[in-house]
Amino acid sequence: MKNLEKVNYKGFIWPLVVGIVLWLIIPWRPRGLSLQAWEMFAIFVATIVGCITKPLPIGGTTLLGMVVTVLVGLAPVKDVVNSKGVVIQTGILSSFGNSAAWLIAMAFIMAHGISKTGLGNRVAYLMIKKFGKRSIGIGYAVTGLELIMGALIPSNSARTGGVTWPVVESISKSYKSNPHDPSRKKIGAYLDFTAFHANILSTALFITGAAPNLVAQQMAAQKGYQMSWISWFWAGLVPVIVATLIIPIVIYKMYPPEITKTPNAKNWADGKLKEMGPMSEPEKIVAIVFSLAILLWVLSGFFKIPQLNSAFVAFLAVTLLLITGVLSMEDALHETGAWNILIWLSILILMAGKLISYGFIDWFAKFIQSEVHGISWGLVLVVLVLLMFYTHYFFASGTAHMTALYLPFLTVATAMGAPLGLSAMLLAFTGVINASTTHYANGPASILATTGYVKQKEWWKMNFILGILYMLIFSIVGSLWMKIIGVW
Repeated sequence: MKNLEKVNYKGFIWPLVVGIVLWLIIPWRPRGLSLQAWEMFAIFVATIVGCITKPLPIGGTTLLGMVVTVLVGLAPVKDVVNSKGVVIQTGILSSFGNSAAWLIAMAFIMAHGISKTGLGNRVAYLMIKKFGKRSIGIGYAVTGLELIMGALIPSNSARTGGVTWPVVESISKSYKSNPHDPSRKKIGAYLDFTAFHANILSTALFITGAAPNLVAQQMAAQKGYQMSWISWFWAGLVPVIVATLIIPIVIYKMYPPEITKTPNAKNWADGKLKEMGPMSEPEKIVAIVFSLAILLWVLSGFFKIPQLNSAFVAFLAVTLLLITGVLSMEDALHETGAWNILIWLSILILMAGKLISYGFIDWFAKFIQSEVHGISWGLVLVVLVLLMFYTHYFFASGTAHMTALYLPFLTVATAMGAPLGLSAMLLAFTGVINASTTHYANGPASILATTGYVKQKEWWKMNFILGILYMLIFSIVGSLWMKIIGVW
C-alpha cells in the first residue's frame, strides 16, 4: 500500500491563527474599509503567512487560499458579466490567463533546453577559461556567467542550482577546498559567496530574472506603469554595471581567499570543454532560439508590436524548440517548476487584484498619506525603500514579500507625489537586492548558504554590509540614471 504524501501540518498553525484573528476583528475593522475588503485582506495575509511557513508547497498553499476566497463569496469561479457583456467581477478561472505567469512558465521550459543540451555548462567553462588566472578573476567570471544566464534562465534558483553552483563546487574541489573544513577558505567560501551576489545582480538586470520581478511588473501595471523587458533592462543597466564592478572586489577584500592565483583553472576548464567536444547541433539551435527570443523582446519594447507580446515570444521560442526536436512534449510536461509557478503566481496576482477592486489598497494609501502628511515625497520614498529592504528578514520568499508589500508601498509613494516610474522601479529593484539579508532570503540563498563553505554568522554579517552598499548604488546611481533616461 502506498504511503500518504508528507504534509507539514504544523505549518498551518500560524496561517490559521492570523486568519482567524483578522476575521474575528471584522466588527472592529478600520473606519472606511468595506466588509469585503477586510475579509479579502484576512485571507490574503493568511495565504502569505502560509507561503512563509509552507504547510504545503507554495502552489498548494495558494490553491487553498483561492478555494477559501471562493467559499466565502469574494470571487466567483467564472467572470460575472452584465447585460452588455462587460465583466463586472473577475472569476478565478480568468486568473490563469495571466500573461506574466505564462511568460515565466514558458521561460522555464525554454531553460530546460539550456540544461538538456549542455549549453549552460559550455558557457560556464568558456568564462572560467577566459578569466581564471586569479581567484578574483574567477569571481568575476562567475558573476559574468550569472549575468549571461540571467537572460536565458528565468529562475534564480535554477541558475544557481543547475549551472553556477556545480561550476563553483568543481573549481573549489579541484583546489582541495572542501566544505565543513578549514580548507573551505582556500577558495570555495569566496566563490560560494560571490556566486550568491552574482545571482542578485543577474536578477536585477532582467525582468525575467526571477518570479518577484514579474509580480512587480503586474502590480505596477495596475497603477498604470508598464514595465517591458527592455525598459527594465535599460533602467537596471548602469546600477548593475556599477555593482558588478564593485561587489566582487568588496567581497574579495572582506572575505579574501587563501589562494589568490589559480593557474590550474584554465586547464580545468579546457579539460571540461574537451570532454564536451565541439558544439552540438542541439546547442546551436538553443543558442539561436534564445538569441531570437531576446531580440524579439527588445523589439517589442521599442516598437510596441502587439504580436510581439513578451508571453507570446516565449510561446514562440518553446514551439521552435519542440519543432526542431531539441525538446519533446514530455520534457515540457515534466518541467514541474513551470506549471507550479503558473498556479501560484496567477493566484497571488488574482488576490492582489481583489484587494484593489474591494478598495483596500486605496484605503491603505490614504491612511499612510494622512500619517506622513507634510513630509517630502523623497523622504517618504527613502523610508519605503528601507522598509521594503529590512522587512525581508521576516520573509523566506521574495515572491511572497513582493506580493504583500509592493503595491501598497507604490500606492503610498505616488500618493505623496513621488514620480510613478521612479517609485515603481526603485521598489522593484529593492525587492531584488533585499535577498542580501538572510540565509533563507530566497532559493539561491538556501542553496549556497547550506553548502558548508560559508558559516551562517559570516553570511549575516557580510550581507548586512553589502545590503547597505546595494541600497546606496541603486538608490543614488540608479535614480540618477533613471532621471537621465527619462523614467521620471
